[in-house]
Amino acid sequence: MKNFERRLAGYFIILLTLSSLPLFAQRNPHEFSVHTGGGVSFFGYQSPLSDVFSIGYNCELGGGFTGFVSEMCGFHVGAGFGLFKVKTNVGDLVNCKRGQTDKNGFPFELYSTLSGYNETHKTLFINLPVMFHFQTKPKWAWKGRKSNFYAKAGAKLLILLNRSYDSEIKNLYNVAYYPEFDNWTGTQIFAGLGNFPGKAVNGKTGVGVLAMFACEAGMKWVMGDNLYLYAGAYFDCGLHELSANDRKPASNYTNREQLNEFSLLEFYDKSILMGVGIRVRLAFNKH
Repeated sequence: MKNFERRLAGYFIILLTLSSLPLFAQRNPHEFSVHTGGGVSFFGYQSPLSDVFSIGYNCELGGGFTGFVSEMCGFHVGAGFGLFKVKTNVGDLVNCKRGQTDKNGFPFELYSTLSGYNETHKTLFINLPVMFHFQTKPKWAWKGRKSNFYAKAGAKLLILLNRSYDSEIKNLYNVAYYPEFDNWTGTQIFAGLGNFPGKAVNGKTGVGVLAMFACEAGMKWVMGDNLYLYAGAYFDCGLHELSANDRKPASNYTNREQLNEFSLLEFYDKSILMGVGIRVRLAFNKH
């Protein structure tokens, strides 16, 4: 229900903006455009681990409309189709379960190490941006035509059509510490101690709609009468997490059977999807 309410609110805002733009543009020129672009995607983490690294790519193709309220300011809305793929690699995940007792009644602490954990997100999406557009007055000459600087800032609503992930743990190692004897043991395979091969699973994140802050800046080149080429850099940052409700603590996984259904491990406190890249937009002006 929460996802449905978010989608409904997002659609309402976009429809409201679209219906208002023609009123702004009645006395000012407006632009229709097509765009493409791509770049690097990654997750920004709040994590106690120092050896978490993610990298991937994103790309998009779409179109839009910019209605100007003045010569320098306007609002941009549009729609696009794109994808991102991000792979995260984590070093060793070590967790401790205290208060354990073996079959002889001796207390011990179980230390589990998950090695070679990696996770790959692959998502197709529909992108619906609503952004404020600012441009300077034409100033810089290029091939006899004056061009200008532009900047956009606003929000994007990503409707995630495919939100799958693949996770893999290469190795599980359990070792027990007996504080009463100050002794470590990790060779009793029959008791779940020692080295065990990992598992690989796949699934889907619970979030179907992702809101992102978006900004873009670059040059607007005049290509001809009422024809413009935008070329700039963009930065997108998620406003909420893809997988917060799907994670389970890494301490849940202390034997190989539990690895059959492991989800997104809670090795971080928070993860936010981000992207940077280059976008090119071809626009034509209509009064």
